[in-house]
Amino acid sequence: MATIVNASAALRMRSADNRAVCSINGIDPNMHADDAAGFVKGIQTMYNRGPIKARIHIVSELEITDTP
Repeated sequence: MATIVNASAALRMRSADNRAVCSINGIDPNMHADDAAGFVKGIQTMYNRGPIKARIHIVSELEITDTP
């Protein structure tokens, strides 16, 4: 039997003209969308960049358990 487990995640934010704004590694891959959106809005306000786009890149691991 095998399962897929979220291992880690990174949040990448870019401005409307596709310039890098911020990249954060090591975030909780199981975070809620509202939490991620709040964080992105905070970064957007702090850097005064106008609208930004955000992507969450999640790395998953395949766990294989041998059953006799």
